[in-house]
Amino acid sequence: MGNGLRIGRLFGIELRIDPSWLFIFVLISWSLTSLFATWHPSWAFGTSLLVALVAALLFFGSVLVHELAHSVVALAYGIPVRDITLHLFGGVSNIEREPPTPRAELLIAIVGPIASIGLGVAMVVASSILINLRAYDVGSAESLVSQLGPIETLLVWLGPVNIIVGVFNMIPGFPLDGGRVLRAVVWKITGSLDRATRIAGAAGQTVGWFFVAIGAAMALGLRVPIFGSGLTSGLWLALIGLFLRSVAVAHVRGAAMDRALANVDVDHLMRVQGAWVGPGMAVRDLVDDWFLRHDEPAYPVIENGVFVGIVSLDDLRKLRARDWETKTVGDVMTPRPALVVTTPGEPLSVAIRKLGTTGVGQLPALDEHGTLVGMLYERDVARWLQLRSQLVREREAAPRVRHA
Repeated sequence: MGNGLRIGRLFGIELRIDPSWLFIFVLISWSLTSLFATWHPSWAFGTSLLVALVAALLFFGSVLVHELAHSVVALAYGIPVRDITLHLFGGVSNIEREPPTPRAELLIAIVGPIASIGLGVAMVVASSILINLRAYDVGSAESLVSQLGPIETLLVWLGPVNIIVGVFNMIPGFPLDGGRVLRAVVWKITGSLDRATRIAGAAGQTVGWFFVAIGAAMALGLRVPIFGSGLTSGLWLALIGLFLRSVAVAHVRGAAMDRALANVDVDHLMRVQGAWVGPGMAVRDLVDDWFLRHDEPAYPVIENGVFVGIVSLDDLRKLRARDWETKTVGDVMTPRPALVVTTPGEPLSVAIRKLGTTGVGQLPALDEHGTLVGMLYERDVARWLQLRSQLVREREAAPRVRHA
């Protein structure tokens, strides 16, 4: 998933919304509007809709608290957190490297479910207190619910939902928090993070396929204990299963790549020499003399010896052809503050994740003073990985000579 829309910053962590979040927000809001209208036949449609919108926002606020709990503990262990992104299936904390110890992995993983369950219990207790204080006429559960005001309705719905989210996340399959707890335990027992990752990843794939099977059964009309039945619910559960399975596979592959890239830093592959352009150059000259005559996807922009940005083919694609005659590089470049950057000593595995998640084709490498010292290009990394994998295959295929 991409970076999405930035909505704020907490504890130094960027908070973002993926475009897919809008779909699930609308879906939840519409479903809750129908639910609250059923709970409260006397409410006007506008009241049900307004309470539903607030409930959906508070639910995702709870998801954000869950992810912040992960991120804050990660920061306490000195692990950088790039951002937290809300998306179609909930949220994700983009923690930039693996925890240093099994204990750190366990604490980072388990604090999220604890936060969700804690929120849920607090909301259930608050709703009970409010209901008792207002002394509702309790005849049946349906009668009691129909008398609740908007605040009690929000708490009655949000409390159990947060508890369910916390419990669901403890299912022992990666990438769920329970899968990370499993990985921490296996890591502690075996002493091998690689082995623990493979086991947790396999468990995650099993859980994903299990959800797909359960979802298919529900879609076919079978009533499954706990999950219920129905086409919509079944398809949604199956989609969640496919998502969990794909993320588990991706993480296991990513862990394998991390092993291959162990002890390889950005300065092994970055270019320390190359062309650059000035911000006053006309876009027409940039196109004719640079992009058409050379095979570079982007150029650093230097002004008076200072690195001020990058101009790329993607920047030019945003322009109309007639703007090439009037615009300068400084008008179209991506300025330094908006760039995702790397450092010469940063692990190549971390830089690769930056390239993949930001959708850019290059990263400027800056030293501790902010001076440009090199450029890391995605295609150079891809070529290096291809050559490295080819060498590994050749070594594995080569006959081994046995010595007497």
